[in-house]
Amino acid sequence: MRFYLFFIVLLMQACGADTPPKAVTRAFYYWKSSFQISSYEKQTLDTCGVNKLYIKAFDVDWNFSTKKPMLKAPTVFKDSLPAKMACVPVVFITNQTFKNIPDTSLNTLANFIQKQIKYVWTNKPYNEIQFDCDWTISTRLKYFKFLDLYRQYCQGKTLSATIRLHQIKFAHKTGIPPVDRGMLMFYNMSDWKKPQIKNSIYDLNAASQYTATLSQYPLALDLVFPLFRWAIFYRNNRFMTVINKLDTNTLDEQKFLKKEDNKYYVQHDIQAFGISLRKGDMIRAEELNQDELLKGTKALRKQISTQKLTFAFYYLDPDIISYYGHEQLQEIFSSFELPY
Repeated sequence: MRFYLFFIVLLMQACGADTPPKAVTRAFYYWKSSFQISSYEKQTLDTCGVNKLYIKAFDVDWNFSTKKPMLKAPTVFKDSLPAKMACVPVVFITNQTFKNIPDTSLNTLANFIQKQIKYVWTNKPYNEIQFDCDWTISTRLKYFKFLDLYRQYCQGKTLSATIRLHQIKFAHKTGIPPVDRGMLMFYNMSDWKKPQIKNSIYDLNAASQYTATLSQYPLALDLVFPLFRWAIFYRNNRFMTVINKLDTNTLDEQKFLKKEDNKYYVQHDIQAFGISLRKGDMIRAEELNQDELLKGTKALRKQISTQKLTFAFYYLDPDIISYYGHEQLQEIFSSFELPY
């Protein structure tokens, strides 16, 4: 009898040790300056059970002529926001804005951004606003003070901010932003200007150097994974340019290129992809497949302690999402919701 009771206790302890599945809201980022959703994009949102969109509202950059922040690339809404979809305006602010703005002008900046939100987001409901800024140690105090000042305009709305991997690893230096939630950007993991890098967008080995303390990060975290792809061009080991959506399928078809792994070498001078190429130029194709994304979701769902969170893809675009298809996207979404 005692053995039987002991066995029951062990069984209950084992069951209790299982972590329940996370309560996940599925989302996409929409990162264009014209909001107009195609039928294929609508189908993707419906098929994948997406009920949240993070939409770029506008950018804020520093104007060196006027020595003031300036509005850039405000989104023009050609379509209405999808019905029954939680839509979050996202404001991108360059780090140089906070490098140059005086402390005494931060309240003016907060007021300026709120006025622009009211204009760009006219008659559109939202319960969250997100700021995207790759702040540094030198700009931390100004950026955090700005966030504190902006909270007066939130009026019960959620205030969130994007978090880069280096800001997780070096949180003791970069600080924790004074917001309600952070959106961990699980991409751009290496310096893409370095020709020796294999894949700067997504590299789980590189990411593992930053995520050791992820579970202890003292802020509720949401998560965004990349879907985008690009090709990076180098000449004499120096960065030339990036061409978005240029992938291995297209590069494999070019007879003037010699392929070595995900790198391509130009065999003779030629005009291609809208630029002039010389013999010896190197092109690195950066993209990721479903298996790599699934490995990432498996690792991150264990490391992120937040149980109720948003899982998003960057970004919603027909050319990008069709590269994967609805079935693969569904599987990646579902994999993050599994217990472990």
